[in-house]
Amino acid sequence: MNYTFLLDLALILLCTKLFGLFSRKIKLPQVAGALLVGVILGPAMLNLVCPTEFLQCLSQAGVIVLMFLAGMEADIGQLKATGKASFVIALCGVLFPLLLGTVVALSFGIGAGEAHGMLKTIFIGIILTATSVSITVETLREMGRLSS
Repeated sequence: MNYTFLLDLALILLCTKLFGLFSRKIKLPQVAGALLVGVILGPAMLNLVCPTEFLQCLSQAGVIVLMFLAGMEADIGQLKATGKASFVIALCGVLFPLLLGTVVALSFGIGAGEAHGMLKTIFIGIILTATSVSITVETLREMGRLSS
């Protein structure tokens, strides 16, 4: 049996913690350090950690837990009181990454000349939307402003 996933997991946890502490020290959210570690250790730079089925399942579970925690901290009464403003902010928080991701994908020529090219660029925008929500939630939670 291959246990390299344990080495990958240990490397991810150690580096994420170290970079998280570093980013906090320079007054940035810890999630910024975690993102930086992902870029450095992943295929974009050092290629020390490759995306595997185990890591994909683990990352999906992490996003689910993060959203669950955000839901537990949400105050429905406060949401009702700020309904219109909350809706506009949430809508912008979804539409902005969706549109920006689609435009950037188009500018890089992704999907150009393909039968379903526009769908591919919109899909990239959707992926950025999903990750931007979880990053925003984690940043607000860390700052103690999630319920504000």
